[in-house]
Amino acid sequence: MSYYVYENWVAENKAVIHVGTCGYCKHGKGCHKNPLGKKNGQWHGPFETLDKAQNIANATGRNVKKHRCV
Repeated sequence: MSYYVYENWVAENKAVIHVGTCGYCKHGKGCHKNPLGKKNGQWHGPFETLDKAQNIANATGRNVKKHRCV
């Protein structure tokens, strides 16, 4: 299993941990065609463990959340 972190700079200024197979994550590609590019945020990963993903999410300095897929 792989984990990804979406660092969102706009909506709630947060970092959200996802499982790679999550429909919102799609292995770090996201679920939306994003015409804004990296203006809203960016994906980090893959990470082999939840602990590694948690450490990266914490390192962003943003509010960290786990998506319901985790």
